Amino acid sequence: MLEIDIKPNILDRKRKFVINPEFISYEDSDWKDIPDTLLKKDEVTGFKFGIEPIKGYAFTIGRRYCIDIKGANNRIMKIRFTSLYKIKNLELRTNYLSILDAFFKTHYDNILNSYINLFNQHSYVEILETTFKSDSVLLIGHNVPYEDLGFRDYTSYYSLFSKSNPKIYKTYSYLNDWNSSIVFDLSKRLLAAAGF
Repeated sequence: MLEIDIKPNILDRKRKFVINPEFISYEDSDWKDIPDTLLKKDEVTGFKFGIEPIKGYAFTIGRRYCIDIKGANNRIMKIRFTSLYKIKNLELRTNYLSILDAFFKTHYDNILNSYINLFNQHSYVEILETTFKSDSVLLIGHNVPYEDLGFRDYTSYYSLFSKSNPKIYKTYSYLNDWNSSIVFDLSKRLLAAAGF
């Protein structure tokens, strides 16, 4: 279980964030009378995360740590904290990594297993406009067999591509695309199962 106080920016108050194996709770309202946003484990359907730079006139002046968690009925829990001119940067980075670590340990497998179950039931699963089939992947309208499928993992995104025709590719941004890390794990698992 992780329980931390998050101060989204220097002018905001501290807000309580709790993540444990059964639920995620965050005090994301600006009003004290409104209850915390609560997502139970089986309600969590997606997430995205990343660090976006805050640009000044001529150079980067800070960074915003972003974690979005999607629940049932498209309820979205947005967790943000900002560091300007490296003030409290180490503390905020530690909090960001702690939240991600706790999420991956407690809720990530539940989301991944739901996609794996869909794949096992129907012999295909579609996620982020990419269809994973038992012998191939449908990327931007092209059927790419697993033996021709390549992947690259970068700091802020992941890409799948055809080895024989690199112009057939799709990128998945961890910050902007829901469940992009699920695409990463699903593709690696299916490639391993196919022997590649």
